[in-house]
Amino acid sequence: MAEYKTVRISDICEIVSGSTPKTAVSEYWEGSLKWITPAELDDEEMVVFDTARHISHQAVVDTHLNLLPAGTILFSSRAPIGKVAIAGSPMYCNQGFKNLICSNSVDNKYLYYYLKHNAEKIKMMGRGATFKEISKTQMGNLEIRLPNASVQVHRSKQLNCIDGVIRNKKAQLRKLDEMIRSRFIEM
Repeated sequence: MAEYKTVRISDICEIVSGSTPKTAVSEYWEGSLKWITPAELDDEEMVVFDTARHISHQAVVDTHLNLLPAGTILFSSRAPIGKVAIAGSPMYCNQGFKNLICSNSVDNKYLYYYLKHNAEKIKMMGRGATFKEISKTQMGNLEIRLPNASVQVHRSKQLNCIDGVIRNKKAQLRKLDEMIRSRFIEM
């Protein structure tokens, strides 16, 4: 049986936010550096390798953006709360994230699945009048039951296999739906 310890996210991760370079400054946009927003995350893809928009080096300098290394957990903290993915390459992000750069004590895929599974609970922690948001402090204080490293890796591999089956079944359902539509049109 796996032995667990309860830790806070801030004990096992560095929490990093992002920002949006001024859109009116054309020199900030259409650069070569990846810059992501929560709208680009979906439930289908665990790892994000590229982004819809790219920014320039000048945007990074002037906006004081922090580079998120590959492997960083991207967690949307507002509009909406709870979308999660893993950065597959270095990138920057807007202010709609509380990103988690994992220490050696936590497997990023294990943390990804933990956050994905607990997204509804985390959403309920959101505060704000106009729209709900999770603060850096709230994210840091979030507690997680953490097994040893080998158990984390084993569990994340198991969950990844299950996710693969789910993705395949969803693809099959989409194809069956397309087949029904095409048959209906033929009739």
